[in-house]
Amino acid sequence: MTDVPYLFKYMPYRKEFFENFYLRCTPRSALNDPFELRPSDQYMRDHTWDLLAQREMTPETELSEELLDFNSGFLKRAFNKMGIVSFSETNDNLLMWSHYADNHRGIVVTFNTSHDFFKKDGSKSRQLGRVQYRKDRMKAVPLALKNGFHMSDSTRIYFEKSDEWIYEKEHRLICDLYASNDTLCSTEYYDEKLRHKYPNYNPEPATKEMVSLKDIEARYNIASDPEVLCMLEVPKDCIRSVTCGALMAPSDKEYVKAKAEEFNFVFIEAKIDESEYRLNFVTV
Repeated sequence: MTDVPYLFKYMPYRKEFFENFYLRCTPRSALNDPFELRPSDQYMRDHTWDLLAQREMTPETELSEELLDFNSGFLKRAFNKMGIVSFSETNDNLLMWSHYADNHRGIVVTFNTSHDFFKKDGSKSRQLGRVQYRKDRMKAVPLALKNGFHMSDSTRIYFEKSDEWIYEKEHRLICDLYASNDTLCSTEYYDEKLRHKYPNYNPEPATKEMVSLKDIEARYNIASDPEVLCMLEVPKDCIRSVTCGALMAPSDKEYVKAKAEEFNFVFIEAKIDESEYRLNFVTV
């Protein structure tokens, strides 16, 4: 869980968001930080011991390269199965507006974290937590693991990043990619990589450029592919407000405003301050 009442999602403007309320669960292969989910050598050795602890092996047992390779494969499969939805504690960071909201032409959506959607899922397919920023990479697994193997505790590595990213003030929802509500890919991707395998399958159009693979078994095999989008549907009633960027096209703002009225969201416009390097927010 998280300790803040609201979280903010910076995102490019997508008209489709107000039709399907999809957020992408981003796999490791598509994250913009190459250090994500790439444990240090010492962490890998510690984690190997925890995998083997249930087999009553002792600290005197020699760790072979074969055992380390086995554990590396185990973690890779675990990481490839999980996706990340990123949020921030703030809605006014100028870098975030530029990097993640299409250079101030996008939107920021405010989510109520007390909604059931953000509570820990009993099936462990979702977990919300605050990112911890560190100068050094994690060298060891949590102490709770030292007395045995408890995989649920080892999710801490999903919430560790370099302190270079501290300005993001990130909280993240980790999700099982296989439990996503929909899987999308471009028509080009489908034609090139899937159509010949499933000649009798006709994917449904999701947007002008994307098709849905919701009803095809292959979506589980390609979930970790960076060209594939695993989408999580967000309940409309956990959205509090939508803020339009200062450089957003007027026609797009009008559409968002209409949707905010339709779904009872607070509609906010970001304005460039005339004197300071900051944004002002006007509730309309």
